[in-house]
Amino acid sequence: MVNHQPPTPGTRTRRSCRRRRLAAFPYYGGKFVHLNFILPLLPTRYRHFCEPFGGSAAVLLNRPPAPIETYNDLDSEVVNFFACLREQPKDLIRLLHHTPYSREELLVACHGDNALPSIERARRFYVRLHQTFNAVPRVREHNSWSYARETSRRGMSALVSKWQNRIEHLPDVIERFRRVQIEHAPAIEVIRRFDSTDTLFYCDPPYPHESRRTLGTYAHEMSDRDHEELAAVLHAVRGAVAVSGYRCPLMDRLYGDWRHVDAPPKRCNASGNLRRESVWMNYDGRCAHTGRTAPLKLGLSTARSGLPPA
Repeated sequence: MVNHQPPTPGTRTRRSCRRRRLAAFPYYGGKFVHLNFILPLLPTRYRHFCEPFGGSAAVLLNRPPAPIETYNDLDSEVVNFFACLREQPKDLIRLLHHTPYSREELLVACHGDNALPSIERARRFYVRLHQTFNAVPRVREHNSWSYARETSRRGMSALVSKWQNRIEHLPDVIERFRRVQIEHAPAIEVIRRFDSTDTLFYCDPPYPHESRRTLGTYAHEMSDRDHEELAAVLHAVRGAVAVSGYRCPLMDRLYGDWRHVDAPPKRCNASGNLRRESVWMNYDGRCAHTGRTAPLKLGLSTARSGLPPA
């Protein structure tokens, strides 16, 4: 017989030592599934951490807090959700708790209206992301409703369980986001506003069109010219910059003079194909949590590259 004794006071079990990942909501192109790859590449010594393309804020929520943190997104629905989550947390969570996982509910949520109260807009936004395939916020058809046929969890449909579980953990997201300042402006404007030698920018712009099959899923798409303008601005900043994306000729041309690291391939939800996320950095890619230098693909040593250390 196994003797299950409680841990000695002052000690922690392996499970308790493992910090739970925070997730505000699923999001097309979100980086929640890539956190183990991305987080070690983002140095923690900078005073200001800024996400000009914030999205679901998966990276910001799961980094050690910086003295100054700025979240930005051009999509007013995303910004409105985070604003309501921080300013009206009890009311928003109460509404979500009483929202069923329902095709009819998604149909209602698909009809967004800026004239609605901000908290109802936030509730509908959350429904659209959680109750659809691929978490596309701009879905306009209830036929995109995601449902389970055979998979169950906690004695209910796996998707209903996931819906309830995410809502139950929103208070943790709220607590982490209390310290964050929320912007709502074009990314380049935010980059120029907060640029300094003590700022780390993590940029996760919409994937270039040539690197994906699905178009029109982002609220604000970026053309090749937009990507070129962004790259020109990022090459001129004084701060440290990390850019996420898929390897493609455009990204290799725009950031070919920077370090880059490729993640292990993961299966894409939209296409089912294996895709490989990459990060380009204007610093040497030293892993923040290990002190090691990340595997680099350019074949340049830190000394020869001329890039600032992390």
